[in-house]
Amino acid sequence: MASPIHHVERRDRRGRWFAALAMLLSIAVLSASWMGLFSFMTASAAAGTWEALDETFIPEVDGSELILPDLSRVSNIYSSDGTLLATLHDGRVSEPAAFEDVPLQMTYAILAAEDEDFFTHDGVDLQAIISAAADNIVYDTQRGGSTITQQVVKQSFVGDEISYKRKIKEALTAIELERRYPKQTILEFYMNSVYFGYSAYGVTAAADEYFGKELDELTVADAATLAMLLRSPGSYDPRRNPQLAVERRDDVVANMLDEGWITRAAAEQAWDQPLSVIEHREEVSIAEHVVAEVRRRLLDLSDPTFDALGTTAEARKIALFGCPADDTACTGGGGLEIHTTIDLDLQREATDMLQSWLPTPDDPEVKAPTGAIAMVDNWTGAVRVMASGLDFEKEQFDLAVQGRRNPGSSFKPIALVAALDQGITLGTWWNSTSPNTFECPDLCYPDGEWKVSNAGGGGAGLMQLTEATYRSVNVVYAGVSLEVGPQNIVDTARLMGIKEAPLAPVPALALGASAVSPLEMASAYTNFATNGQWAPSYLIQDITTQSGEIVYQHRVVPEQHFDPAIFAAARQPMLKVPTSAGTAWRADLEGDIPQGGKTGTHQNYNDAWYVGYVPNYSTAVWVGFPEEQDPLRDVTINGEYYSRVFGGSVPAPIWREFMEIVLADEDAGQFPPDPSGVSDYFATPSTEVPDVSLDADGNPALLDVNQINQLVWAAHLRPAVTEVNSTEPVGTILGQSVAPGSKVAQGTVLSIEISNGIPPEIALPNFVGSTTAQVDNQLITIQEETGVTITYLIQWKDTWTPAEVGRVLGQDTAPGYLIVDEATITLVVGRQGQGPPPGDGDS
Repeated sequence: MASPIHHVERRDRRGRWFAALAMLLSIAVLSASWMGLFSFMTASAAAGTWEALDETFIPEVDGSELILPDLSRVSNIYSSDGTLLATLHDGRVSEPAAFEDVPLQMTYAILAAEDEDFFTHDGVDLQAIISAAADNIVYDTQRGGSTITQQVVKQSFVGDEISYKRKIKEALTAIELERRYPKQTILEFYMNSVYFGYSAYGVTAAADEYFGKELDELTVADAATLAMLLRSPGSYDPRRNPQLAVERRDDVVANMLDEGWITRAAAEQAWDQPLSVIEHREEVSIAEHVVAEVRRRLLDLSDPTFDALGTTAEARKIALFGCPADDTACTGGGGLEIHTTIDLDLQREATDMLQSWLPTPDDPEVKAPTGAIAMVDNWTGAVRVMASGLDFEKEQFDLAVQGRRNPGSSFKPIALVAALDQGITLGTWWNSTSPNTFECPDLCYPDGEWKVSNAGGGGAGLMQLTEATYRSVNVVYAGVSLEVGPQNIVDTARLMGIKEAPLAPVPALALGASAVSPLEMASAYTNFATNGQWAPSYLIQDITTQSGEIVYQHRVVPEQHFDPAIFAAARQPMLKVPTSAGTAWRADLEGDIPQGGKTGTHQNYNDAWYVGYVPNYSTAVWVGFPEEQDPLRDVTINGEYYSRVFGGSVPAPIWREFMEIVLADEDAGQFPPDPSGVSDYFATPSTEVPDVSLDADGNPALLDVNQINQLVWAAHLRPAVTEVNSTEPVGTILGQSVAPGSKVAQGTVLSIEISNGIPPEIALPNFVGSTTAQVDNQLITIQEETGVTITYLIQWKDTWTPAEVGRVLGQDTAPGYLIVDEATITLVVGRQGQGPPPGDGDS
């Protein structure tokens, strides 16, 4: 029995004569036949043979260069709870194990298969070489006699060139290698670097590849099966050549028994054991889109975050994947433990939910909508979920992170922040009339006009910005966009977290005209839950080596770009969105859970969104067609037919269903207290009352009711126009309740009277009993108040009653009769009669 593996001491090395003999024998192994060796030895018997060989064939061996290469390793990606998501490699699956972690049966099996005298020779086994030579002569075989040490030298230092010189150098280097390293170190390197087939390098990878086992789970038969592959992984492949593999395995077991490394019972048990080799498994991650995004981010040289992995594409690739299988000169690389922020349970729930609501048709020719869900931790920016409704094998493009679609009205809150930052408060009043055409010659193309309609087409009158937010009124936000300026909205979006999406500085941006990803929208909405304390989103928590050395550690560094009161104020109308007052009542969570959000429906119903948040998490849900922006019209989703899909009809209930799962095990939290100054963002500002008798250019004009409304709405006032009968031309302003130029609060009602061009009518007063002076005064008042001018004729009537003298005794038009302007009436007025009253005479 050989010396115990763990108690071998270094032996004294033999001298130069042994190296020379090893040279000769090595040369012989490479000869076409062993007769070449004998001829060579005979011809070289003269003095000076060894010196000539030394100069011609023996390369100088510099021991300082004999450093065992760093082995390439696979890198591993994990979810936040430590679940392995994927292993990364470039065709070389390698997971080196420490010598003491390799079970004895595995070590003994390798020695039995490759070099049973490993612990007794000095790097070159003369007996093995002679035995191999004999077999080659007698049986016409090509069996080699290389030791494990020589195999390591060939693999790592001298290469596999077929030449006497290389073989000589191999032998000399093997001897020197054993002078420098303990046997265990050499054997450990060999067991971790040798190829077993199917991209498996080393015993750990081989145990998993062929048996799906950890090293300590291997039986003697398993270990012998793996060991026998080293001679020729292709020839002895147990999957393709099981009978040959069993024969070779049993030979290895027999050698183990002969060497005394196992008992007879163990050997017989191994011989009786079936191969039990599992089928080759293609690497399929349980979160493939996540793994793809991790790889993309780590290999992105434009992002200096991961420069610790290298600053060139090649360096990054080797650091992440290790050496390519076909690059024998490459060493090291890989071995990274990459921990992500993904909550695997929620990732699976989100994926399953999307595929339940929006299943992929079996027929690839059939178009069907799908969706994406992205969830971010509001306070840290950690990406917890990035789920796509399509399987990775069908769509490698990640809809949650890379998929950019028009967010529709879910972009309005970002425009709202830009407005509040410029002093436009939620208490401002805006024209909500739909459709409405805006003049914007420098911004709107091609004709300088922008026609905007509200969802559903309706709407009229003035509305406060807070109501326009939770009711999602397009016309109001079109006006806000023009007043704020599109570039300011772009700048605000960047500061809120939409960093990568190309945003066009056009007025329609406030209505969602530029495409963004669900992840960026979720990140931007975290501001509303944290009062603007924005933490950049991140997917990779940390990267360590397998020994625990930290390569990268994410640090949460919140940024505050706006007044915290702005977001506390903006949050208030957003809290009404998932209620009966807003557009997303289907997103309303059961129980007293604080939540806010905003729906989004892109033009022509191409994309539908709901982006919502609770105090601790923000989640974006997108629904649409994956390949093209086809309209979501006449579709059946989750068993329900939709003539048109809005953000509130499908994404909102998906959001609610998903968040109920999230909050079943997670605390929703509480929004932070309102900071000081929130009320300032609800103040109603003052405005100047316009002169409605002038047109928009300040010129006198005759206006109809619609023109007057537009003029008053533009001043953020509420018009109350009354048409009255007047002899003035139609549209003439007869009066307004507040004088032009006055300062009043926005939203104040401005009452206006205009002429309808119809002559006014009045009920004729009863003038009987009045003096003519009194009649004159009444007629002047009537003319001033109504514009109706009345003239009268007097018909005198003698009277002998003093009280009737000078007073109206009758009128030809009855009191109350309607008369028009410039009417003439006749009044009977009493005058003192002459002589005796009629009927008085001499008695």
